[in-house]
Amino acid sequence: MYRIAGYQDGLVGGAEPECDVLAPHFDSGLTWPDENDPQPGDWCFDAGVAGGVSWDGTFYRDTARFPAGGQLFWSGYFKPGSVAGMQGGFWINFGQGWSHLFNDDPAQILGGASQKLFWEPVAGTAGAGLPGSATPATGGRWKLVIEATMFVTLEVVVVWSGVKAGGSDPVGTYTRVSGLDPLPSLTIERV
Repeated sequence: MYRIAGYQDGLVGGAEPECDVLAPHFDSGLTWPDENDPQPGDWCFDAGVAGGVSWDGTFYRDTARFPAGGQLFWSGYFKPGSVAGMQGGFWINFGQGWSHLFNDDPAQILGGASQKLFWEPVAGTAGAGLPGSATPATGGRWKLVIEATMFVTLEVVVVWSGVKAGGSDPVGTYTRVSGLDPLPSLTIERV
């Protein structure tokens, strides 16, 4: 397991006004949830979804649920014991937004919004088509990506993405390359 050092809710996805677009707005076509019967799709006006779990900045590896990721792929969705549906870990709240695993199916993790940490091989090396599929010895970089699912449209947006050159594992400082959140860097530590 790996974790963003010093992570607290709002560290990523909480910058204003940059990340304000992640929070639901009164004119966005949302319906009001029944507070007596919360559902996974209920919208929360304080960020996240009512059926979601709060992300603690930790990344897990699970080659049984996502064998295509290989040994160099970690995600917030792979927390031990997480299952599809309400309070099960596949609705992850963080900052002003949330992410949802595509079709509640770990095999489709690259199709939806996610938090992922992986080795990205350079073009022309073995396994260059899939994150985490090659070894650090073949050339490439470590990549940290945090995505969110937009309210109503369900569009996937990059909240923060950064890279770290070289090294045999993902521990170290990642420099921002894109995303809504302007945070210049994040540090990954081993748990």
